[in-house]
Amino acid sequence: MTTKDNLLNNLLIYSRQCRKILSVNIFSLTSYTVVYLFTLTFSYSQEINSDDWEFVRERKNVKVYRMEVGDRTAFRGVGIIEGSPEKLVGVIHNPSRWKFWIDDLDKGKLLEKKSDFHFVFLQEIDAMWPLKNREIVFESVVSRVGPSQILVEMKSVNHPKAPKNSNVRAKVSYTRYRIDPLEGNRMQVTFENLSDPGGKIPNFMVDWASKSFPVTIIEGLREEMLSPMQEKALLPE
Repeated sequence: MTTKDNLLNNLLIYSRQCRKILSVNIFSLTSYTVVYLFTLTFSYSQEINSDDWEFVRERKNVKVYRMEVGDRTAFRGVGIIEGSPEKLVGVIHNPSRWKFWIDDLDKGKLLEKKSDFHFVFLQEIDAMWPLKNREIVFESVVSRVGPSQILVEMKSVNHPKAPKNSNVRAKVSYTRYRIDPLEGNRMQVTFENLSDPGGKIPNFMVDWASKSFPVTIIEGLREEMLSPMQEKALLPE
């Protein structure tokens, strides 16, 4: 194998590791100081709600968009998923099954159920050497917009039950699933994410991996929706 081939192979392996870290949901992320910046998160969500999304590509029937938000890049994936919103929200909030659709998830745990529509979770992602494992502590809130649209919105929080270990704490600045029911037991699902994976990862590598992240999430949800092990969740009236 030539030096050029070795360099390309190492680059591809490194990009795969970046994508693993971003796969936390849940989510995509960076160097995590465990600081919850509500004002910053709110301003990001306002910007992401704008119409300034740039189309990037379509892969596996998922349309991927991007938007520059400050010095970072937000990504959006839009795809059709078969099934009901109740089951999809159940999939998203079932940590015992995350390992089946989130790449390299080492651990997923419910830290607190604040209500039927408000949860706090822990995720730990196994990152291969030389990257350190990542962990994310985040809250997830379910709401209804209008008669049928469902939102699942996530952001990093501090929590007393979060472990104190040597993992890099990643931070979810903004993650949202927008679920719009369609005819024929189908939904249009829009996944949006702005996060920081943490640690010393070049920004261009994070952006490169992020382009695949929305496709991975939508595809994973499509497959997991077929599992008979998943149960439906309650939705707000």
